[in-house]
Amino acid sequence: MALSSLEANSGAAFVRRLGLKIDPANAPRLHLFAWNVGARHRTPLSMPPSSVSRAVAVVDIISLDEMRLLAATFFEKVDPCYGFIDPDHLLRQVNRRWLPPSSESTLSYGPYDAVLCGVAAFGHLFSRRQATSTELQLTEAARLILDQHMLSEAPSSVDIVTGWVLRVAYLRMTASPNAAWMASCSLMHLIEATGLHLEPSSDAVLEQSAEPCNPEIRRRLFGMARHLNVWISFELGRSRVVLHGATSLPPTPRSTGEIFNLLPVSESLDPNKAQDFPDLETALHNVLEAVHTLSPHILAQCNLMLCIYRRLRGLDSVISGTLLNRVLELARKGLQASRDMVASICPWHQIANVPFQIICTLLAIDSRSSLALLGDAMRTLREVALAYDTDVMREAYSTAYLLILLHQRRKEEDTRALRDVLRANSAASAPQVEVSEPMAESTHSLADYPGFSWLSDLVIDMPGLQNLDLESFLATDTSWPLPETGV
Repeated sequence: MALSSLEANSGAAFVRRLGLKIDPANAPRLHLFAWNVGARHRTPLSMPPSSVSRAVAVVDIISLDEMRLLAATFFEKVDPCYGFIDPDHLLRQVNRRWLPPSSESTLSYGPYDAVLCGVAAFGHLFSRRQATSTELQLTEAARLILDQHMLSEAPSSVDIVTGWVLRVAYLRMTASPNAAWMASCSLMHLIEATGLHLEPSSDAVLEQSAEPCNPEIRRRLFGMARHLNVWISFELGRSRVVLHGATSLPPTPRSTGEIFNLLPVSESLDPNKAQDFPDLETALHNVLEAVHTLSPHILAQCNLMLCIYRRLRGLDSVISGTLLNRVLELARKGLQASRDMVASICPWHQIANVPFQIICTLLAIDSRSSLALLGDAMRTLREVALAYDTDVMREAYSTAYLLILLHQRRKEEDTRALRDVLRANSAASAPQVEVSEPMAESTHSLADYPGFSWLSDLVIDMPGLQNLDLESFLATDTSWPLPETGV
């Protein structure tokens, strides 16, 4: 039966169906595990109070040398994937912004501070494992500028749109799903209000556009807004914003495997559009054929592949072994990309999301080939959790561990059922052979498993698993290493 609801693309819905298929009628609420690496600050850091009505100028937060270093980090690690800012233009604005106050050419305090603060915040995010007070001050200053503009009567500018794209992208990597989704929808409405979804040659653009803008930058801003809104909406199982009458052309590729190239396939997965097995299988083939070399692009490709696979499973379709092997091969490539980005301090949201979804997909496939990749997937998720020791990552790792434990339990029940059949019928075919298995009495309790004290309550809430003796189950021998304290 085809999935027609907005949940068709949702990874959260897929996890729910996987973990609670014993009693799907009473499945718990949807929850997005490993949405990103989570909040990186352990304790409250000094931030401007929410009652502050005006943003602090960027020059009062960081120095010129700091801004240049942070911008260099942005263009080295973020721009190759999210390319929507002209580096030469930004560096010219940086040099003007930090000129002495008496200089006539000084860039006055205004909308572009939101861009400078957003770029600097990304520089912090991609160079430090934990957030600093400076990073939070930068994001707060950008937020105030953007929010104040939304309440004003002033026409929107390209600088404001650029600041909003930076804000939404930053929220996707650091904030809650709901905050990121609402911001992405606001961004799309802002794009429509400024006419950036229209080609400059269009007659309508003359009426809507706030100011002249490089055509390529226009296309890239619109492409980024679409990309963020589409995928955040898909992952939450919510409606996306569609701008009817858009005439913007695709951005000119800067490389053969740029993220904008995935947009047409992504938007074709709108659950409100009817797609049968041949359509989805063709889409999967096309995604698998694409060649990407940068780690963020590989993870975006892998995320798209996993989404299409979830749709195919929702149709109860039979996928060929050859195609499944290619799915597993891309999954293996995605896991390596995630580990590479963890090592280089590149906390893209996909370094957490993709490994977790791969684990769930491997369990759903449940073949020798998929289970053979499970160890690699758990090791990757573990590396992310060790690098970013947050509540989100501890929850994701513990949940993945629990899913594997429950999968093992079902396997053991199947094995016992087969063994009972053989025992009952062994006398009819050969002399009965007594099969005995030594059973060692466990001396462990849940307290011996750090990080798992909450699992007993979770199992109680799972209909169909209430008879599971979790303490005894956790104490059984398993080839899987138990999580360390703190993970």
